[in-house]
Amino acid sequence: MADEQSNKQAEAKKSFLAKQKLIESSKTSFQLFSAVLKSASLYPEEHPILRAAAEKLQSNTEELLKDRNEVAFYLMGGELFFETISIPIDQNLSSIIEQFTERDIGGIVFKPEITAMEFIRFAGMMNKEKDLFAELISAHERMAKEGIAHITLHRAILVDKQMGGAIKAEREKASDIFTDAINSLKEVVQAVYLNKASNMRKVTSVIQTMVDYVLDDKDSLIGLTNIKMHDEYTFAHCVNTAILAVSLGTYLSLDKPQLAALGVAALMHDIGKMNIPPEILNKPDKLTEEEWKTVQQHPVEGALLLSNVRDISKLAMVVAFEHHQHGMNGYPAIEGEHKRHPFSQIISLADSYEAMTSSRVYYTNRIPPDKAIRILLNNRGITSSPALLQSFINMIGIFPVGTLLKLDTDEVGLVMHQTLDLMRPRVLILTKFDGSEKETGELTSLVETTGGKYKRSVSGIIDPNMAKIDVKRYFD
Repeated sequence: MADEQSNKQAEAKKSFLAKQKLIESSKTSFQLFSAVLKSASLYPEEHPILRAAAEKLQSNTEELLKDRNEVAFYLMGGELFFETISIPIDQNLSSIIEQFTERDIGGIVFKPEITAMEFIRFAGMMNKEKDLFAELISAHERMAKEGIAHITLHRAILVDKQMGGAIKAEREKASDIFTDAINSLKEVVQAVYLNKASNMRKVTSVIQTMVDYVLDDKDSLIGLTNIKMHDEYTFAHCVNTAILAVSLGTYLSLDKPQLAALGVAALMHDIGKMNIPPEILNKPDKLTEEEWKTVQQHPVEGALLLSNVRDISKLAMVVAFEHHQHGMNGYPAIEGEHKRHPFSQIISLADSYEAMTSSRVYYTNRIPPDKAIRILLNNRGITSSPALLQSFINMIGIFPVGTLLKLDTDEVGLVMHQTLDLMRPRVLILTKFDGSEKETGELTSLVETTGGKYKRSVSGIIDPNMAKIDVKRYFD
């Protein structure tokens, strides 16, 4: 069993490293392509500097073509993709990105047997008037005459109303998962309270659906963690923690059975709070010392309650007991040195972030996501290891999905997806503030540039409560 687990971890690590290598190789290829375009604007076709740049690009492209039938780059909303992998871009590549955008080119594909001369001649075409690419059919005919047979262009991909409807349908599915998870947790809690057999099979099924959804589109579910149900805080908090924990688990390349086990443990981590009197759990004022001691018993209570739940894993009991075991103020107190289970650390991190960004129990005021990240950074090494925290930040972003941003263009943007630049997410521009923009609004990436400068940048964070903007409308 240990050998099998070790092999799975080794495979996950190998897969992660292979993906990082592919990202670097494809980024290098596009950088070399940019260099050829630049050189073609300065030198004639036969110039050795231009030839050397094109040959280097050809060599790199041939390496990428060893494992595939084509090398395809796509541009969407100012972001660059190699196949389906997002490629980090910086302002050094802004010029070529703008050239493609101005010509309404959304994709370029390199085929096997492409030559250095084809790259040179295509670069020459790109540096000529924009009208050359007004019609792709004409552009491809012209390319054929120039002997460019192994390069294909695609138009910019537009998100139409039909696509908007599909996005809405997916978000509705995400909302269903959120609701199902709350209802399943309620059933388990009620069964435990009444000493009845709980339906863990239903819980497992909901979590497996959550895992599948996170693997496919984690941003839609993470967006739902902005839903703070004041009347059912503990249930919503547990579901939100499970979403964040599973999302971090996918970032760490855990396999599906591990993710399912992590999700169940996260969903059950605060079950001990059912034994805390409601007047303490929901107290709006600061807790007395005696009340705080009562709250500190919930990890022990949770582990004991779960020990009586049929079909629950021991891991869920361990996490329920350990999720507050961090730092000098961790509880419950344990004598001697204690090393927490890795899943306890993941769930503890998700739990801390979710509690801070909510407005109940631990914090009287909701802390903006970016400030919550800063607090976690200040406490790195306490709540979790620095490496795990860095992975969490890379996964969720400096401005997590659901954050309202004030832009330097005096626009308001709602973070909908992350990009590889943590400071520049993809945002939905809000103009009506009633939720209708999710179907018809402009979705744009803050990595977009014009004239070599970013088109939009973040100038501040907007508190949705103060601004009376219901962020929930954009995710449910």
